[in-house]
Amino acid sequence: MTYARFIGLFVALPIVFLAVRYRKTLTARGLAPLGLLLVVVYAATSPWDNLAVKWGLWGFAPERIWGIKLGYLPLEEYLFFGLQTVLVGLWARARLTRALEGPP
Repeated sequence: MTYARFIGLFVALPIVFLAVRYRKTLTARGLAPLGLLLVVVYAATSPWDNLAVKWGLWGFAPERIWGIKLGYLPLEEYLFFGLQTVLVGLWARARLTRALEGPP
């Protein structure tokens, strides 16, 4: 399985589901903290992952990536950072909203 297919099936598809399911409650103001979190995630994860690949701690099979690299990382890895953060953020926001609303 390619990295892009994995991201599509297990990250992007659940994001679409959550976005459709909770579309009435998603607002720019409610999603603003997610934007800040994305900045933190990229700032913290990009250097570490680049160094880990450079030092040979792990790598990416060339036949399973698109071939576009930024530093030592394939584009798909950067997409994974961001989309995984969005997925967890949407899920946490949905759970928190449900918990704060209380039982129906």
